[in-house]
Amino acid sequence: MDHAVTQHLMKPLNNSRGAAAVMVAVTMTVLLAMAAAAIDIGHALVARNELQDAADAGALAGARALGVLYEGMTPAAMGTYQLSGGDAGTIVTAVQSTAVLNAAAGVNVTVNAGDVQIGLWDSATRTLTPTVNQPRAVRVITRRDGAANGPISTFLASVVGITSVNVSTAATAELTAIGSTPPGALDLPVAISQLFFSQYGCGDSIMLYPSNGNPQSCAGFTTFTQSPSNDVTMRNILNGMIAGTYTTPATTAGVTDLQFTNGTLSNPTWNALVNLFNARKDANGVWDALVPVYQGDACNPSGAIPIVGYANIAITNVHGQPGATIVGNVSCPLFQSGGVGGGPAYGVFTTLPGLVE
Repeated sequence: MDHAVTQHLMKPLNNSRGAAAVMVAVTMTVLLAMAAAAIDIGHALVARNELQDAADAGALAGARALGVLYEGMTPAAMGTYQLSGGDAGTIVTAVQSTAVLNAAAGVNVTVNAGDVQIGLWDSATRTLTPTVNQPRAVRVITRRDGAANGPISTFLASVVGITSVNVSTAATAELTAIGSTPPGALDLPVAISQLFFSQYGCGDSIMLYPSNGNPQSCAGFTTFTQSPSNDVTMRNILNGMIAGTYTTPATTAGVTDLQFTNGTLSNPTWNALVNLFNARKDANGVWDALVPVYQGDACNPSGAIPIVGYANIAITNVHGQPGATIVGNVSCPLFQSGGVGGGPAYGVFTTLPGLVE
């Protein structure tokens, strides 16, 4: 075949302009999809952060509303409280009215009542179990989806058929165990060993004195942070508490060491202890006293010992010599205002919530 004819026939096959156009089209589609993903995913992530802020705020508001409910109760009522429908409504309203002050992707966040759970938080499994029995936590789900506030519209992803995305998040706030006490919060110069809680707990009786070495009777006299820790110091503290001239010190679990004495108290000191009980007990003869829980299992503590938490003792009797005794019951859950949460749970909780999820 003539060479000129061959070249003429092969010329279209050697033309790469058509292939380049196809490659450009494919590349542009891929780049557009990547740009859509970057922009729309980024937009969804920003919205998710905004939803998280709303969930955090709503959970804290709901748990605080729960704390306020507890603040209006007696210790006895706290221990038997069951969440009523009206109280649940108060908590849900607090959640919703706070969350809606926040916006996610330009939409104020409304929270469905069904997305508010009230119950007990398990820090080990990181789950909330709904319950009406002495609840301490509120979990809130915030959404931008078909169930609430509508899904988030996309900008460029619609090119590849994605017109909207669903986003949701959750937060839990809890009334945690108190981890510190302000000045004047501790009520009695007696502390109990954490050994008690190895076998006993809420509602169980406890003998603060005499301490006989078993978990149900394992406690000690403390002069708080004052030294020397002895009978005279103890009596001065007791008389000062009766007169209103002594304020118990601020303490922090895991940080503060208290001074303990395992000596025998004199009759005048026992009389002062009885007088303090008589001054503080209620009409039913019960004194709800907040006391520290000290580290270890020593039932005759002496010297400086760290405290690890706090418990409430409903003291029912303080009897001086002869036959001196201090007896009561560990009452919980007990909720009190003030202080800082985050401490080990020995039955006393703050009414100021903290985020746990």
